[in-house]
Amino acid sequence: MRKVFFTLILNLFLINNCWADVDLARYEEECLSIIEKPVVKLRSSYGRLRYNFEKNNDFLYAETAKKFNEYGIDMFKEFKPMGLTKIKDALEVNMDVAKISVSHGYQCIYPETINIFLGYYLPTIYVSNELKKGTCLYDLTLRHEQTHMQIYIEALDYFLPKLKEMSKTLLDKKGVRIIDADSDAELQAKMLNNDYILLIEDYVNKWRKEVEKEQLKLDSIENYIIESKICEDIIYENEE
Repeated sequence: MRKVFFTLILNLFLINNCWADVDLARYEEECLSIIEKPVVKLRSSYGRLRYNFEKNNDFLYAETAKKFNEYGIDMFKEFKPMGLTKIKDALEVNMDVAKISVSHGYQCIYPETINIFLGYYLPTIYVSNELKKGTCLYDLTLRHEQTHMQIYIEALDYFLPKLKEMSKTLLDKKGVRIIDADSDAELQAKMLNNDYILLIEDYVNKWRKEVEKEQLKLDSIENYIIESKICEDIIYENEE
């Protein structure tokens, strides 16, 4: 059986899928009975953590408020952030798509390997330049931001196995493409590739939102009051 491979490395872009034919279902079933499920290769990275002690309180307040607003939440007025953790994640997906012959001159295009990278880059912890190193508030702020970073790390570690398992089920959800001799095989391969990418991207986006919900809990007014009291109690004890 002749096999032709297309290696498609694509950015996440949309191609409208308007090619379908219910009469081709029998050939799809034939193809699925022959091929193996795609191999999922997953890579990741935490990135290299950086620290920035050069920004003032106004910068940190504005950037933190922006982060709240991105998720439709108004930052409470009492909140005076002295630190900030900023992180970017990168999702890259490409597939090795193969083509085999099935009955009556038709051909089947299917994913053979799904390559995924999901990781962090440019993780940065900011601590206000208005805080004096060695003070309670400085140490508290640094520990608070390091907790944010730890949440990001643990969230990624938790999610990666789930992402891999979900990706293994994509053949059952999106299937294969059957084409005839007059079809543009490369175009159909790109369209199939895009269908798979969109499902992976949607799954990752839902995870991103859940992670940020957890991060905002750490910046809740309840936790802010608790943490603020820590340094107030220390100052009070020293005054005694």
